Amino acid sequence: MKQISSKKWVFMVLTVTWAVFIGCAAFVITIDPYLHYGLPDNGLNYNLRIPNQRYHNDGLIRYFNYDAVITGTSMTENFKTSEFDEIFGINSIKVPFSGGSYRDINDACIRVLERNPDTKIILRSLDLSRLIDDKNASQYSDHPEYLYNDKLLDDVNYWLNKMTILEGCMIDVVLYSAETEGAFLDTFSFDEYSTWYQLFPFDKESVLAGYTRPEISTNIAELTDKEKEMILENVTQNVTELASKYPDTTFLLFFPPYSICYWDSLVRGGSLEREIEAQRIAIEEILKYDNIELYSFCNNFEVVCDLNNYKDVGHYSEKINSQMLGWMYEGEYRLTWDNYEGYLEEIYEFYKGYDYDGLFAYYPSSPNHSAGVRTGRETSS
Repeated sequence: MKQISSKKWVFMVLTVTWAVFIGCAAFVITIDPYLHYGLPDNGLNYNLRIPNQRYHNDGLIRYFNYDAVITGTSMTENFKTSEFDEIFGINSIKVPFSGGSYRDINDACIRVLERNPDTKIILRSLDLSRLIDDKNASQYSDHPEYLYNDKLLDDVNYWLNKMTILEGCMIDVVLYSAETEGAFLDTFSFDEYSTWYQLFPFDKESVLAGYTRPEISTNIAELTDKEKEMILENVTQNVTELASKYPDTTFLLFFPPYSICYWDSLVRGGSLEREIEAQRIAIEEILKYDNIELYSFCNNFEVVCDLNNYKDVGHYSEKINSQMLGWMYEGEYRLTWDNYEGYLEEIYEFYKGYDYDGLFAYYPSSPNHSAGVRTGRETSS
């Protein structure tokens, strides 16, 4: 049997290797599971019901037509663009970033306005649990930068990515298309994009079963000078600078209504005063800008104190998202120079004097959950 020479063997290996590489790249480019090159017209469907937001959102920002955007953390995922459009008379998309920091969300807003500088409205959550963050803090250590720039050479990370091929192309597109009828643009809905309200019960029992009351602290926590500086830098860089660059865009910003358990954790931990002061610093910076409308639903005590509105300490049902749209349109719960001091006094007095022991008297905390209340970054997942 004639042996293959080493040169021919190397040539064959290289040829096969390049063929595999080219084949994989062609497969990914043709299907384009993360919508990097445009909206698909290949007749396939794409499973974006519970997407990998960091991978899908930029394509949605780039290629859909819109004049308004909903973005933020999980506090915005259950908004319905159809309701937003009807109430405000706009054409919107929704691109949330679960657990995102102020910097993460601001980067998305920058992308929106670079792509569409005539955007009329950006609706965005300002999560209290991420307020005292470094201005450059990010939730994501492995952000797919190659999807967020126009450098073709970077796309090799997309073409030859094992997870893109196996999960993005094969599972989320090919297999999903075989199980569903209709092409992507015929079936996709921003109302359902990233929503999770269908997956959980919303009731008092579910909330209290996952919440352990922290021990009572005798110390009253105060903001340090460093923390005050962090808040101001975080808000300035990641909220107000963009508003100043785009004065014709209206920014609808809101502090989400975390449940009464969140406030219980602050009171017992001696952090309520610290929370109020952090809000004060943020509010006073944000109110300087005429094209920002700042809302807070922390003083909607009817919502906050009814644990049947929540699935856990911080996450409310889609009913609350719908109500917030109406309140913002009507200007209810908007903070202004005239009322913000009264708002801060109101929430301090209410949450300081609330009968928390009465709430928990017949609902003991779960003995299996000893890590304490999720008042940090988990609240904004």
